Amino acid sequence: MFMDAAAWAESEFRGTPGLNARFQTRLVHTAMALATRPQGTMPTRFDWAELKGAYRLVHAVTVPDTMQQVHRDRTRERVAAVRTPVLFIHDTTHLDFSRHAAVADQLGPIGDGSACARGFVQHNSLAVDPAGPHLLGLIHQQTILRTPRPAGESRAAQYRRTDRESAVWTRGIAAVGRPATGQVWVHVGDRGADFFGAMATARAWGTHFLIRLGKNRSVRAAAASDADEPPTAGDGELAGHLLDAARAVVPTTTATVDVASRGGRPARTATVNLGAVRLTIRPPKEDPLWRSEAPLTLTAIRIWEPVPPADVEPLEWILGTDLDDVSPAALRRYQSWYELRWRTMEEYHKAQKTGCRIEDLRFETIDRLRTAIALVSVVAVRILQLRWCRDADPGAPAASVATPDELEAVQAARPGEPIATVKQFVDRVAGLGGYLGRKCDGPPGWQSLWRGYQRLADIVLGYHLAQQPLPTRGSNSG
Repeated sequence: MFMDAAAWAESEFRGTPGLNARFQTRLVHTAMALATRPQGTMPTRFDWAELKGAYRLVHAVTVPDTMQQVHRDRTRERVAAVRTPVLFIHDTTHLDFSRHAAVADQLGPIGDGSACARGFVQHNSLAVDPAGPHLLGLIHQQTILRTPRPAGESRAAQYRRTDRESAVWTRGIAAVGRPATGQVWVHVGDRGADFFGAMATARAWGTHFLIRLGKNRSVRAAAASDADEPPTAGDGELAGHLLDAARAVVPTTTATVDVASRGGRPARTATVNLGAVRLTIRPPKEDPLWRSEAPLTLTAIRIWEPVPPADVEPLEWILGTDLDDVSPAALRRYQSWYELRWRTMEEYHKAQKTGCRIEDLRFETIDRLRTAIALVSVVAVRILQLRWCRDADPGAPAASVATPDELEAVQAARPGEPIATVKQFVDRVAGLGGYLGRKCDGPPGWQSLWRGYQRLADIVLGYHLAQQPLPTRGSNSG
């Protein structure tokens, strides 16, 4: 899953459409350099000749999306090899380029619209094997300009729009495609995906969905018919509203949820109850895109904290899935799948922005900026894969994720017992970035790994330079 930077760049970029042999080699070299030194701006990662080559490369790409084509193909190959369920985790983020004077006036508004921030709305779709877990790759990405809605636009007019921002969810789901016979694919989304179209699109492609619900829509009790048969409009008795029905379930099992620290709030572990109910929802009558669809039957799962600590807001998730297994084991499995959304997308967006400094890219046209974003977005996947390898297969040989030079450099820089396993290598690299590895510490985060990998690259470079003879004085004179 994780290769040294040179092999990774060759695998994930060689063969990019539309580039001649010279630019293919330049792309592989540029991706390797970015992966080796993931942190910092472009000028700090390259010398002048390499930087000019990277700029020419970006200028040579005529369709920004092709920059990810090979990586997406490799991701599909990895997905096809998984026999257990595969998750496709979708989420939206905003890339702020307000300070980029050359293009800021060409960009769209971002955020809640109350400020003057300008940039892109980006929707990412990551493939995950939850059995590892393994991050398989970035299978689709949309980097778009938001179109401001006319002031005072009615809800009915909004429904008639063909450029709804919510369409990023249905496009992302459709782009994943249809699974092979015997495969189970599940699309995972937050409350932004809580609309009928996202659920219907997942089912239309022969896939499933697991979405956090936030709309208290009208529902009916699911009929006790074959789950493979679509419910009819008359199935079930009126059961009130979805969130109310979910909050009325009785617990059938318990579990724990690790709640991350945020805004000065310390991390904690919450003990939660889980219960579920099967319900039928109808398409919205006022929506011309989806009102003719058949009703959907879903399992509404409530995950809640019955006895929260004092002065702490109790945890509650209400999830919806078309999967019909409501056994205690299945409910805990759905919970673990949804928790991977936080671990995947939250960390990925941090890796893009804080690690790769994607918002510091400076190109003078929107298409060139999109091309550079596409390239750096693939690089952001790699460091997260290293972090995940530590937990998925901690006892695997360290040589499976590191070159001999990297192993030797880490061993010298962080002395201790010989590095034999993936876990030992990852922890030592994170140690170069400030990770202490005490008994009270959790596993290393991506930021300490990111800094450590940067330092490791510099150490290896210094090692290689030390092996080269110094030029003799006057050797370049006539």
